[in-house]
This record gives sequence, structure tokens and C-alpha cells, in this order.
Amino acid sequence: MTLAQGVAIALLVVVLVLAVGRRMNIGALALGAALPVLALSGLPAKSMYSAFPGDLFVLIAGVSLLFAHLDRSGALGWFVDRVYRAVGDRRLLLPWAGFVIATALSSAGAFSTAVIAFLVPMVAQVSTRYRGTFLMSELAVVIGANTAGLSPLNPTGAVVRAAATKAGVTYPGWGLWAVSVAVAVAVVAVLQFLAAMAVRRGRGSHIEPIPGEPRDDDTRPSAAYMVCSGAGLVGFVVLVVGFKTDVGVTAMCLAVLQQVAFRPDERTLLTRIPWNSILLLCGLLTYLGLLQQIGTMDSIGRLLSHLGTGALLMLVLAYLTALLCNIESSTLGVLGLMMPIAFGAFGHTEVVFWVAAAVCVPAALMVMNPIHVAGTLIIGNSAVQYQDSLFRRLLALAGALALVVPGLLALVPITLQ
Repeated sequence: MTLAQGVAIALLVVVLVLAVGRRMNIGALALGAALPVLALSGLPAKSMYSAFPGDLFVLIAGVSLLFAHLDRSGALGWFVDRVYRAVGDRRLLLPWAGFVIATALSSAGAFSTAVIAFLVPMVAQVSTRYRGTFLMSELAVVIGANTAGLSPLNPTGAVVRAAATKAGVTYPGWGLWAVSVAVAVAVVAVLQFLAAMAVRRGRGSHIEPIPGEPRDDDTRPSAAYMVCSGAGLVGFVVLVVGFKTDVGVTAMCLAVLQQVAFRPDERTLLTRIPWNSILLLCGLLTYLGLLQQIGTMDSIGRLLSHLGTGALLMLVLAYLTALLCNIESSTLGVLGLMMPIAFGAFGHTEVVFWVAAAVCVPAALMVMNPIHVAGTLIIGNSAVQYQDSLFRRLLALAGALALVVPGLLALVPITLQ
């Protein structure tokens, strides 16, 4: 290993420590760490910029704007309201209503954090009418939204696909999404069963939401705007899935057309783009691209090969990813870091798809951790007297899932190899 490669790895560790310890943006830290690596390697700065993921930038911005129109027009709120009206007071189905809505939106390309930020307060309002449904309904929403983020149309799925492309690996993108959603369904079903058993035995303790208030919305969008934003989403899915158009450019084109036609406040729409996540992802992937150019990723692969059997390496990758997702709030950033390593180590094997599932799916399940946006939103929408106990319950749940799910999913590629 050369001096530049060693320094690059050391700086990556420093970046992770600072990001976790001081809650700093990984992308900004990574871009700052690139300077000494460039100086030691002798590469020009242009070589680093060639690794900048411009396609992912356009994808995240375009899809975020498209779904901002869907929310701004009132179409999204109308759809969610109709679903919950159809479910009514069927308490067993209430969590699944939120799960289906969140899964559908993330699968269609909506940034998972945006879906969660929109649905968690709305579900809390619904839960005020049905005592004892708050926590399970919220968990179903955040699990569905984040696990469905592995859809090929979603920024998270795009990050995984980009890592595979750079490693020369192909895998069924919708297959990874299907495994993720299937695991999510199983997890929600088990949690609902355990909650029901606890109540039946007299051990259950209900968490209640903050008393609901009417949504403050001074805007009165036109019916035409609602219809067009809904049609825009349908058209987006048809064009991308049916005609294989570029996800980011397609979303941006449809978003711009709606902006021209209906002229909603542009500043408000632009605030819906997750700029922090864009900086995190683009900065980290640019740095990892630089590491790839100086041969660092190949050196990491050789170091990992000393772990011995492929089974041990699979378990290490799966559990390490779950651990990082529990201490770093961005699933997107963690997968951006870990998937190049996973594809580099197993890209040449027949079990690469199941290795990807064992690494990605548990990572998506950690979203209810209180340090994540989703966990924070759930706690923030609960009544004050329940917040301390809810913090402990969510932390324990994330820890239990991190302990069980990676091992279970890793058994599949271990058995197949």
C-alpha cells in the first residue's frame, strides 16, 4: 500500500469519526480530506471532479421537485386522506394503510426522508382518533418508506446501482427492492403480533400522540394543478419503467412543466430539495471515486480477503453496515460508503445479489433509531409524557433489528456459496 493510499484510508476514518462525533456533514468533510490525497498522489484536481456523481445530483433534485409539486398541489394529501377514510376504524389495518402509502411513494422515487417527514405528522393526527395505534402506525410508515427506497427509481437505489456499475456488477434492481419490501412486511407483521400479545398479557403500554390540530395551509390550489401533478407522477413512472428514460432528467422535465404551467412559489419548492443529503452523497462519492483512482479500494479489497472465508466477510459487512446506520443518521451515506466495498469483494461471485440484500436491507431498517430523522419525528409527534420511554423503546428496537436481521439475511448467500 502506498503512502497516498494509507493517508486516504486514515482520512476516511477521521471523516467518519467527525461525522458521528460532531454531527458534521460527511460530504463536506470528505471533500476537505481530498486535498492532501491529491497532493500526495500527484493527481490533478480534474481527475477528482470526474468522479462527481452528476446523474445522482439531477436525480435527487428532480425527483424532490416532482414530489414537491405533488404535495404543494394538494394531490398527495387528498390521496392519503382517501386511503385512511377507506380504512376507517379497522385498527389492525391502520398500520398497513400507512405502510402501503409510504412504500408506494418511495417505490415511485420519492426521497424516503421526505415521505417520512410528510406522513409521520399526518399519521399522528389520524392516531388521535384511535387510541393505541400511534406507535405501530408510525413504525409501519418509516419502515415502509425507507426499505422501499431501494427501488431503482429512488435515490437510495440509484446509489447502490451506481456502486455496482463502477464495480462492473449487474444485479436485478427490482429484485433487491422486492426482497427489501418482503423483509419489511415480515418485520411489521412480527412487531404488530408482538404488540398484540403484549396487550393481551397486560404488559403493553400505549404511546399516544400530541392532540391533533388542523393542518395550517393557506393555499387553495386548483383542481387542475392537483390532477396534473398526479398525472405527472404516473407519467414519470411510465416513462422511466416503460420507456427507460433517465430518472433524473425525466423528473426534472415534468417538474419544470408544472412550474411553468401553475407557477407555485419557486422558493418554497426549492426548499424541498434535500441539499444536505446532496452535499453528503456527492462529496462522499467524489472522495470514494478519488480513492478508486489511486488504487485504495483495491487495497481495501486485498485487506478484506485476509478475513478468510467469504462467510465471515459477509457477516462483517452486513453487521458493520447496520452498526454504522445506527450511529450515523444517513442511510444514503452509509450505503454510499459500504456498497463499493461489498461489490468489490463479491462482484465476481454468483451470490453478489444476496450479499447486496444482506448489506442494504438491514441498513434500511435502522430508520426508527432516535438519532435518525424518522425516530426524531416520531418522538416529536408523541405526547410529552411518553417521549423519554419512547426514546428507549425505539433505541432498543433498532438495536434488536441490527442484531437479528443482518445475520438472518447473510445466511442466504452463506448457504448458496
